[in-house]
Amino acid sequence: MSKKKQTKKTNSKNVQKVDEQQQPKKSNTLIFGGILLAISSIGLLIFVLSDKVFHLS
Repeated sequence: MSKKKQTKKTNSKNVQKVDEQQQPKKSNTLIFGGILLAISSIGLLIFVLSDKVFHLS
């Protein structure tokens, strides 16, 4: 019984290590996507506001 419990504990530790190694790649992608979305949103907002304020065209 104790050997089975020990193998389960080591397996869960191995799974956690794999998750920790894969996690930064996902978070970097999400951060990059969020920054890109924020920049494009701010650009669109500035364009719309400047069009309404200065009546371009």
